[in-house]
Amino acid sequence: MSRRTGTSDISSVVHIHLTFVLTSLNFCSVFLLLKVIDGKLAPFLSKVIKFASSHVFSCSLCREKGFICELCQNRQVIYPFQENVTRRCDGCGAVFHAECRQKAQPCPRCVRRELHHKRPSSFWSPDDDNPGCFYLPYQDT
Repeated sequence: MSRRTGTSDISSVVHIHLTFVLTSLNFCSVFLLLKVIDGKLAPFLSKVIKFASSHVFSCSLCREKGFICELCQNRQVIYPFQENVTRRCDGCGAVFHAECRQKAQPCPRCVRRELHHKRPSSFWSPDDDNPGCFYLPYQDT
């Protein structure tokens, strides 16, 4: 284990391979083709996914990029890469538990965004129906 990062030597090897693969497109094609032919691509990608997932769960900065399912309000942080248990909204990108998302149509975040865009935010917001005019909320008293 490395003292600074707390990661094992395999993570540095995976990181070196990934960096090289992602920065050299020509090599990437040959590298991946050879891995496919040797039957080693799936195990290699499994190691990469395992390493990346473990990093996200243990890194305080990456953990903050997670989501809370606003449908069930469970405080457990969820991530889009947890494809077995989460679903991502195609419209806004919010992440929900798969079961919660299946029960809720439409997406609550999309609904909020749509409502926000439909109503003027203040008196100084232009009135789309009457150009040059502003919206003035009025209550009959």
